[in-house]
Amino acid sequence: MAVWTVFEPEETEEPRTLTWADGVVLIPERLSWSALPFAALVLLRHRLWLALLAYVLAQGAALAVMLLLDLPDRAFLLLLVGNVAVAVGLPGLRRSKLLAQGYEEAGCVVAPTLEAAEQRYFHARLGDVAAPRPFLPPLGGARANAGARPAEAGVLGLFPEAAR
Repeated sequence: MAVWTVFEPEETEEPRTLTWADGVVLIPERLSWSALPFAALVLLRHRLWLALLAYVLAQGAALAVMLLLDLPDRAFLLLLVGNVAVAVGLPGLRRSKLLAQGYEEAGCVVAPTLEAAEQRYFHARLGDVAAPRPFLPPLGGARANAGARPAEAGVLGLFPEAAR
């Protein structure tokens, strides 16, 4: 299960519509595995321009130091430290960007996938008002009520003596 942080756009006077729902952003609070090999591309994808600039400058400085000090070829593995930092810090960078853009943190959702997280959040936030369910007749036609309990069964559960 993953934890998702939910950010909503600024409060407006208009009622919650589909355009409002499209503005809601869910950020997974986990390691970004795609940022390990492709940190710069992940930063570009999320439009984190300042973080990308800092990443490129840090990688360039590390590469320049390695070349000036004539370090062995194994020292180039140190460049992966920047990728690990981006992979770990990506959720925080995205949260900071959204807060700077005026989004509000609305809460957290625990769900295995993004779609399940969206369904849980919108169901909890809007309830059944957002998507009324149509009445569907039961499959297989009309069923007889075979499981009806007698009227004298007053307690349902493990404790039959309700008067104690």
